[in-house]
Amino acid sequence: MKDGAEAGRRTNLKRLLTPRHIAFVGGQAIEGCINATRKSGFTGKIWAVHPKYPQLAGVACVPSLADLPEPPDAALIAVSRERTVDVVAELSAMGAGGAVSIVGEFAETGEDGAALQARLVAAAGQLAVVGPNCLGVMNMFDGVAVWGGDNVFSPVAGDGVALISQSGYVAYSVTNVEQALPLGYAISMGNQAVLNVADYIDVMLDDSRVRAIGLYLEGMVDIAAFSMAALRAVKQGVPLVALKAGGTQESAELAQSHSGTLAVDNEIWSALFRRLAIVEVGSPKAMIEALKLLGSPKPPKGNRIVAAANSGGYGAMIGEKGRDAGLEFPAPTETQRDKLRQNVPELVSLMNPLDWNLPWAAMSTPATSENGFAIMADDRCDLLVYFVDWPCDPDVADVWWPTLAGLIQLNDRIDCPVVIASVFPDGLPPDLRLRLADAGMVTLQGLDDTLSALSAAGRYPVLRAQVLADPESRFLPVLTKTSQPVITLNEAEGKSLLAQHGVRVTAHATGTAEEVIAAADSLGYPLAVKLLNADLVHKNRAGAVHLDIKDTVGVEQAISAIRASVSRYDASLDTDHFLIERMIAAPHSEFIVGASYKPGIGHALVIGGGGTAVEELKDFTTLLLPASAVQIDEAVRGLRLARKRRLDERDIPALVKAVSEIVELVTQYRDRLVELDVNPIILDAAGNCTAVDALVRIRS
Repeated sequence: MKDGAEAGRRTNLKRLLTPRHIAFVGGQAIEGCINATRKSGFTGKIWAVHPKYPQLAGVACVPSLADLPEPPDAALIAVSRERTVDVVAELSAMGAGGAVSIVGEFAETGEDGAALQARLVAAAGQLAVVGPNCLGVMNMFDGVAVWGGDNVFSPVAGDGVALISQSGYVAYSVTNVEQALPLGYAISMGNQAVLNVADYIDVMLDDSRVRAIGLYLEGMVDIAAFSMAALRAVKQGVPLVALKAGGTQESAELAQSHSGTLAVDNEIWSALFRRLAIVEVGSPKAMIEALKLLGSPKPPKGNRIVAAANSGGYGAMIGEKGRDAGLEFPAPTETQRDKLRQNVPELVSLMNPLDWNLPWAAMSTPATSENGFAIMADDRCDLLVYFVDWPCDPDVADVWWPTLAGLIQLNDRIDCPVVIASVFPDGLPPDLRLRLADAGMVTLQGLDDTLSALSAAGRYPVLRAQVLADPESRFLPVLTKTSQPVITLNEAEGKSLLAQHGVRVTAHATGTAEEVIAAADSLGYPLAVKLLNADLVHKNRAGAVHLDIKDTVGVEQAISAIRASVSRYDASLDTDHFLIERMIAAPHSEFIVGASYKPGIGHALVIGGGGTAVEELKDFTTLLLPASAVQIDEAVRGLRLARKRRLDERDIPALVKAVSEIVELVTQYRDRLVELDVNPIILDAAGNCTAVDALVRIRS
């Protein structure tokens, strides 16, 4: 439920995006911004505010905001950062709609800037403030830009896509370079001080002309609001395509310094995107190409591709790279082969991808390509793509046009989308792309980015179906912050906590050396002997674990060896207490289940291959909590270990149940739990899952 200020800001954001009048506040720096607004096609009123200049960019200045004839729907602020706060307060008080603050040096510069940004937020009230530290907004559906300088402004007729970028330069590059992209909205959101990405997504979703939304993200302000907006996009069927800033420590620090928001590591980003059916891509160009596909009137319904190129070598490369990207290339059926052979010469290799190496004379007839590709467009095909690199010489290029003309005709008459792509990044010149766009065709550029975009677009229907089948568990709740000190439980305390939540743990005993030796026979052999000390996190490294102990003498020897080894490892550690436990009979597979608190996000759960080799296996998946049994089941089935060990319909539900019980524990202690590491959980031959070790760090 949105509070009054938030709801008011979103209403005012719509005023900012479709203004009747725009006020520019600042000195000579606003002249380029005024000219940009004119260039964008804006036909409303333009006002300039400055106490000394008589006019700026041909617009007569008024000395103050109070001298304007009415509160502006939109404003662009280009004054000092300290003065920006005052201007925002004045605009809010007078009932203006929204403002773009293009000046930086706020939260991205450190504590002083963060304090000033906090004042800016307090001053904004219901004013929809974009930025600070941004370029602004453009609405090319309606011909208006409130933008920080000269730019290419390409009008969009009909439906299109939106781009919401935390980086001003990404927005600048896309709007100035990309062609044949129906970019209706471009928003450079900067520091997200007042409005955050969730606000922009929500307002985009209110515009039925927006078919898909691209996101360039460096950090998050409000994960709960973001998840709510993303889930709304899923329900409406508007795909979100996300490109994140790099997830290394260095890139996280750079991203945080750039925009002053919470930086997140790669695996957490990916888990967030999967959870919310957001399609993730790996490059700016792949994001644009995926937006073209998903924002088209006929987005693909899956990842099954029929591809063709004018080269057998290219065809093989497309197939190999495409399969690596997760695409499927259904082989032609015998019926399709027979029909194709009647339509195309013997030179064509009848496989998928097709070696569409037609003699030039045959290519001069559009019907050859239209009819040939139509044969392949059966119910196993989600998208047809033809790769061609357009010759620079028009006389040479003309011979290829009939093939494209045939594909245009085919695209007009079948439900399956038909796409034209190039192998080289600049293989389709701008005039050709625009010509094809006018004919209703999607054009993609560059082999790797094209395949990435095809894969991304093909994943969306699956991701969306998963979320729609389990929507309630996908929302990420608001976190309660606490500063209580963190304590580490010893292994016995950790196992007791697990057992209280239904997790099966090993039969064990604890106590002094004498006490556990006395209890050994009653537990039964073989046993594991461990030092019980919460201050020793990595017991194996210190030699504090001995396995497969078969009698009392072995227990005594293990205790002596542990004491000696731990004393060498760290002489300050207490070696007076021990845990002995009966080892699992007939172990089948080992898994790790761990949960850790991530500031601003909550708990991330890792499920993977466990035991001492977990670092080397690198077989894991990450979920954000809370997570449903459906999500956990998907995660478990996706592990390589699950396939390698051929876990069956008895084993997988048992593991899912154990993980779900751990998730319930984490959820109950979500405001206190810092870290939980259960490694390993052993699945035995009887289908039982047992927690063998546990590390728990929790706020007192």
